[in-house]
Amino acid sequence: MQNIIHPLLSLSGIKAFYTTRGIDYATPYSGFNVCHYTGDTPGHYSKCRKELAAELGVEEDAIVMPRQTHSSRVATITEKDTLLDDGIDALVTTSRRIIIGVNTADCVPVVMADPVAGVIGVAHAGWRGALSGIVANTFDAMVGAGASHCDIQVAFGPSICSECFEVGEEVASLFPQEDVVRRCGFQRPHIDLQRFLARQLAEYGIASSAITPFDRRLCTRCHPTHFFSARALGIRSGRVFTFAYLE
Repeated sequence: MQNIIHPLLSLSGIKAFYTTRGIDYATPYSGFNVCHYTGDTPGHYSKCRKELAAELGVEEDAIVMPRQTHSSRVATITEKDTLLDDGIDALVTTSRRIIIGVNTADCVPVVMADPVAGVIGVAHAGWRGALSGIVANTFDAMVGAGASHCDIQVAFGPSICSECFEVGEEVASLFPQEDVVRRCGFQRPHIDLQRFLARQLAEYGIASSAITPFDRRLCTRCHPTHFFSARALGIRSGRVFTFAYLE
């Protein structure tokens, strides 16, 4: 699965990865998709989950993912068979060999890890979740679990670039103007969501050197045969899975 699972963050005792579609992209769900609530067939996403579990050497129920709704809610996971309510958009754990992750298709997946305390978090940050504080709430949950802001490292996963993230004026007005991109050739404003999230993290004492941005040249909307993209493929499509675990 080397052409599907790609490293995102590697720290002492902590690993994080993201998935790509692979080479099968005939339909909006074709390729590697583990998301169970965006319209894919159970047979397909179940097969992909089994393949992922086998690659990671864990039982399938050790892979924990929420049913996301662009909320600001965070759940702390202690057991692999944790039953999650709908409307959770970030997970935190201190338990080893539990895989936590979120599904995205243009939104920013945010991995946060404290290798000293052994605490990890993964958040789904679309514009709604970003504005309502999903990253801040994940940070708070991690600190509550023993993490220190001095030791937290952050990595952004595959997401839409600011060149593609066009929004209406009603959305742009909700963001600080330094994160709104207005340019000749743009009919409407665009949002730099990675920059907005990085500035939020800076307010919590996370240094810019501790944040690894995702390569903007690998925008999900620009590359819908490599990544799933809701803007390119529609919301009824597969999702990129970004996940982390403690070794």
